[in-house]
Amino acid sequence: MSKLVLGIESTAHTASIGLVEDGVIRGFKSDSYRPAKGGINPRDAAEHHRSVLPELLSGLLEEQDVGIRDIDRIAFSIGPGLGPALKTGVELARYLSVKHSKELVPVNHGVGHLEIARKFSGFKNPLFLYVSGGNTQLITIGDYRYSVLGETLDIGIGNFLDKIARDLGIPFPGAPVLEKLARGGKKVIECPYTVRGMDVSYSGLYTFLKNRIETEKREDIAFNAQEYSFTALTEIVERGMAHFGLREFAITGGVARNRRLRELLSGMAKMRGYRSYFPEDSLLSDNGAMIALAGYKSDIVVSEKVALEQADRVDSRESRWIGKRKLVPRGMVGGESVVYRTKFEGLDCIVKRRKGGEYRNEQLNRSINNSRIKKEVRILHAFKTSGIKSPEVIYIDMTDSSLVLSRLEGEVLSRLTSDQNFDSTLERVGTIVATIHRKGICHGDLNLGNIIVSDEVYLIDPSMGELDAELEDMGVDVHLMKESLTTLGKGDSFRWFLKGYKKFSRYDQVLKKVSEIEDRRRYT
Repeated sequence: MSKLVLGIESTAHTASIGLVEDGVIRGFKSDSYRPAKGGINPRDAAEHHRSVLPELLSGLLEEQDVGIRDIDRIAFSIGPGLGPALKTGVELARYLSVKHSKELVPVNHGVGHLEIARKFSGFKNPLFLYVSGGNTQLITIGDYRYSVLGETLDIGIGNFLDKIARDLGIPFPGAPVLEKLARGGKKVIECPYTVRGMDVSYSGLYTFLKNRIETEKREDIAFNAQEYSFTALTEIVERGMAHFGLREFAITGGVARNRRLRELLSGMAKMRGYRSYFPEDSLLSDNGAMIALAGYKSDIVVSEKVALEQADRVDSRESRWIGKRKLVPRGMVGGESVVYRTKFEGLDCIVKRRKGGEYRNEQLNRSINNSRIKKEVRILHAFKTSGIKSPEVIYIDMTDSSLVLSRLEGEVLSRLTSDQNFDSTLERVGTIVATIHRKGICHGDLNLGNIIVSDEVYLIDPSMGELDAELEDMGVDVHLMKESLTTLGKGDSFRWFLKGYKKFSRYDQVLKKVSEIEDRRRYT
């Protein structure tokens, strides 16, 4: 027996109605709110949606020769999104459900985007890059739910691009115009570039570029906004793929339409031998069909009393239809680097050669690689003088973007999650991190894959760290450790890390900062 699902989307600037029958998209109709100036006004967006949704509904049903009586269930975006805009879709869904006695299915907006990428790519176990106005996330299939590996630490990529565009006098939505403007830019400006593990940050880049608008060409501002932000996204995709041995990735969300972002990701995929998938543009915009598609798959049916969830996340609830996957970390791999064993002057060593020139802007690639190498060398030296176990630097080759490091015996902690001593080792790690934070050093990529365990516990790859760490940097370190444990199904063990870390006198301040970081990652 066939199943026909109506989908209602109203999270932000777009109101849309879609139809899916037996998992196949039959069609959708959309209408977007366009403010005269500035960004989206939530109440104005809600008024727009309230006025156009009935017409979109009747138009689609007539076009598809379908009556409300033929609908089996009504799916709607429950969040994340702008409260007043979300409310219009929820109200329409509840009204139709009560009046026509139809099943009511809440759908996370992001899950709708992911289902588009999952369906049309045909990939079984991909990495997803979800990039839109308020969301920037690196996602995999987890334990019957989507699992977030990394995300923005502050603002979403789409919001970042729209804010830069607005400062350049481009009306909303500014990102598409900014993309065209960037094609005329060539000058690489020395800008903040912030990647922490598989998380990214854009607030520093935004402030820097905003302050340069009066002194640089508009085209160069647009060029650098895209080049820095998209290079960071490509890097975290590359790192996630390499660390977990994945071979396929797909991109989704409104920003996925950007051709420069696709170009960078395609170049990285070609270099690494990965398969990639980019949905057609019409499916990347917010639309009712993606909500209907997720609603068709879902087995979550609610009553008409359901409330919207403005800060809902893709990992907030189960998505049992996607199945279950267990991420298995790989040992001795590099994210944006190639790592291999060698002999150097008779010593067993590791060579870490940074790549990226195959697809990145040449000047930006050189700047990133040189900065990372210098930071790693300086922080490893600081570790040594502080009594922290870490590799020794044997040789530096800046022209080849490579380091030769002493080889450590042992196993990365990410592959020891089933070891009976895992929790006690994690407590030791917490004590070590308390020590480096006390010295004003942050690691910058603190995760289970950057800890090697033998008789000793070693910290490796601090190339994203700082020697004059602020409270924010320390909070990010602790957040990254929590995120790493959660990703590998060991979230309950975070308390053991904290038990060791509690030796740090600023423990309470850092934990407060961690909560602040986690709160601001939500959709705003």
